[in-house]
Amino acid sequence: MSKVPYLAPNFITVGAMACGLGAMLLAHRGDYVAAAWLLLFSTFLDRADGFVARRLQATSSFGVQMDSFADFFNFGVVPPFLVLTALSSTPGLPFGSGSGLAWALLAAGLWLAAAAVRLARFNVLSDAEVTDKTIFHGVPTTLAAGLLVNWFLVCIKYGGPDNPLAAPDRFAEGRLFGDLQLGPDVWCAFPWAMIVGALLMVSNLRNKKFGALRARWANLAVGALSLVAMAFLVMRVYPEFMVLLPSTWLAIWLVWGQIGPEYRGQPKPPLFPVGDE
Repeated sequence: MSKVPYLAPNFITVGAMACGLGAMLLAHRGDYVAAAWLLLFSTFLDRADGFVARRLQATSSFGVQMDSFADFFNFGVVPPFLVLTALSSTPGLPFGSGSGLAWALLAAGLWLAAAAVRLARFNVLSDAEVTDKTIFHGVPTTLAAGLLVNWFLVCIKYGGPDNPLAAPDRFAEGRLFGDLQLGPDVWCAFPWAMIVGALLMVSNLRNKKFGALRARWANLAVGALSLVAMAFLVMRVYPEFMVLLPSTWLAIWLVWGQIGPEYRGQPKPPLFPVGDE
């Protein structure tokens, strides 16, 4: 059997990691907007490698491990590096030294550890321990990272004159949020966002997978909005539009996934599965 089809999804995975590496370099140089866009593009490639593998019938255990390593790097390492670098390197923010820097480092470290735990956990779970294939238990690293970085971009776009990280001139498109202006205090929320994101990644909270709704029209609507968001991602415009669907989706399902009558009785996988020895 030809091995050529198996190369395509793995090349995409490597491309996603190259985006993550490029994002780290851009962040190190202080170009946080370009770094954030490049990292968001890696989330698109993360979806694309699985799609291509399924279309080519080229799924493999090797590909699964490649994808897991790429996810840890792109969504476990790069997002906290980007946020920590921006917060600690920008004059006027309280994260350059002392307790502020320690607080930001702690939040970034928790994100890093949570991403590793989540990916290791689901690498060893058996099919019998995941009873509903339409449900995520905990927030996937891709979604958590995408939301963190997307909101980071939104805060840069809508930063006011007194916001040291504001760069509204880097966004030539219109402003869907109108005259909203965010002051420097908005950045104090990002260490908390990393901590909450870390806890959600390792949690057992149920949330629905995209495109897994029962109503066909609802799946079509979600798909159409997702395609528009992907187009904006490629054009690097309207980060505020891109962030609305996943934020709303997650907010709804983190509630309904726990209290909905069809979900309450579902068993949850172990937080620390033993796996095969």
